[in-house]
Amino acid sequence: MHNNKHYISNNVLLQLAFIAIILVVFGLITKNLLGFFPGFLGAICLYVLLLNPLQWMVKTKKWNKLGSVIGLMIGSAILIIGPLYLLIQMLTNKVLVLLNDTEQIKTDVNKIIEMLQTKFHIDIFSATNIEKITQVGGKLIEKTLNASMDMTVQLGVAFLILYFMLMNHYKLENWFYKTIPLRTSNLKKMNTDLKDLVISNAVGMPLTAFIQAIIAYIGYLIFGVDDAFTWFILTIFAAMLPVVGAALIYVPLGLFLLAKGETGHAVGLLIYCFVVVGLSDNIIRLVLQKKMADVHPLITIFGVIVGLNLFGFIGIIFGPILFSVFFWLVKLYKYEFIDPNPEDQSSI
Repeated sequence: MHNNKHYISNNVLLQLAFIAIILVVFGLITKNLLGFFPGFLGAICLYVLLLNPLQWMVKTKKWNKLGSVIGLMIGSAILIIGPLYLLIQMLTNKVLVLLNDTEQIKTDVNKIIEMLQTKFHIDIFSATNIEKITQVGGKLIEKTLNASMDMTVQLGVAFLILYFMLMNHYKLENWFYKTIPLRTSNLKKMNTDLKDLVISNAVGMPLTAFIQAIIAYIGYLIFGVDDAFTWFILTIFAAMLPVVGAALIYVPLGLFLLAKGETGHAVGLLIYCFVVVGLSDNIIRLVLQKKMADVHPLITIFGVIVGLNLFGFIGIIFGPILFSVFFWLVKLYKYEFIDPNPEDQSSI
């Protein structure tokens, strides 16, 4: 009789034990470093955006690599932190001015309350509404403070990782192609498509919001909105939010003008913003999609929702990138194992 028993060789057992140890150690590391994931993701995004300029500076211009890396990092830090600092500075100044003019605040607030009560029958000072406003206000202040501290830490982590990635980018890309167990053709496509996705989200979304805010700013000037530039800055940030977008700013502005008795300006502003600003969003995205990766709007919407929960405000950028990468990995699995020679390997 033949012995049908199959034995696992010592070499296979050793490999399995080795893989198990790697997974356990990787799990422990990941568990403790998961809080810094936004910083790591930010470093990858900045690496994708800055690699080509770095190669141009070092190869074409023959500039010193260390100086070029530091210069690019300082420039990108200014572009990221500058608008946030400007926003905080402007809002702080406006709050200080308002605190010195309490009578005007009372007058404007009373006008808005009176309009809401007479036209829409909304009683702001009901016990229920006061309790809700207090709770929301307290949570908003707490979240804002926590988000500010977290963003500072994550930016520090991102730039620390970015420095080593840029200084060793040749070794990094060689390691990537040699270590990842996928076909070279798929790895090259993965590299190209992920770069397009990062550029589409990290550049396309803020650029769309900026252009949309400029169009809204023109409307603010035409219809006599006070402190139009401040509202322009706020509109840039609001325009990056899904669904509500810039309407989060221009609708309250229209209601405020209506409460002040400037009915013509209020109606004009709302019509201008809903029609012109609303249509501009679609036109800008259509133009940019021809030059960047075509990311489905649902990926952007759900990506921002998830990103805000995971990463705070910077999740507006990172969330859609994470969603896009997830769906691309699903496609990569198909290309690698199910349909190795697909006719159409277009990006998301």
